[in-house]
Amino acid sequence: MQNQSLSTKDALYVEDLLAWNLLAAKKTHYAASQCQTPQVKAELEAACQMHSKHFQTITNFLTSNTQASGQVQ
Repeated sequence: MQNQSLSTKDALYVEDLLAWNLLAAKKTHYAASQCQTPQVKAELEAACQMHSKHFQTITNFLTSNTQASGQVQ
């Protein structure tokens, strides 16, 4: 199997992608905690969950691919 690695530019983009999702999750969580309107609060909480899920999905993907590429074949 061919060894696949990310270029520096790609790695920086993935790092930014993780940071953007984490920041969006934190900001929507904070906004939801400050919101008094139930419908708006629910939408903000949903947005927080979405960004958290994206962050976790990317992290899991990177972790599984890092572990798989480290195994002797």
